[in-house]
Amino acid sequence: MKKAILVLALLFFVSSSINAQFQEGKSHAGPSIGISFLGSTLSFGANYEYGMKIKDVPGLIGVGGIFRYWSYGNEFWNFTYIVVGAQGNYHFKIGDGKIDPYLGLTLAYNAGSSSWAGNGILNQYLNSGFSGGIWFGFQGGARYWFSPNMAAHARFGAGTGAALDLGLDFKF
Repeated sequence: MKKAILVLALLFFVSSSINAQFQEGKSHAGPSIGISFLGSTLSFGANYEYGMKIKDVPGLIGVGGIFRYWSYGNEFWNFTYIVVGAQGNYHFKIGDGKIDPYLGLTLAYNAGSSSWAGNGILNQYLNSGFSGGIWFGFQGGARYWFSPNMAAHARFGAGTGAALDLGLDFKF
């Protein structure tokens, strides 16, 4: 009985080590919750990446999309950010693949809005669509694969409205 439990435990560990990584030809997606740069407001989002291999490049490339929503306001102004974009990340190959660090770029559209309750030059500037338009951003982060198809995800970035995201990603 003890041998059977040991064999099952070893099979589980080996299969987790082999499959628990960012992979070529697989999709990786999941929800996130973050803290924005403005007012430390919570943001809500989703990430998607598809793993690709480029000849003669040691790591993998992930291409996909992102979505973020957050809103912030006080007695003077209100901001709402609705960011939809494309991302590309370079995934470094280290160790057994349980830790998946990456760096990347994002090109996104912010469909959000802003308003200013005060007077003066800021009124014209902030009410003229300060929040909307095309955004260019960068990010870095890592996944920790704690099962073959599920990973905890931490991401730091600028340009998509959230400074720090934490999430859960699924591989399929």
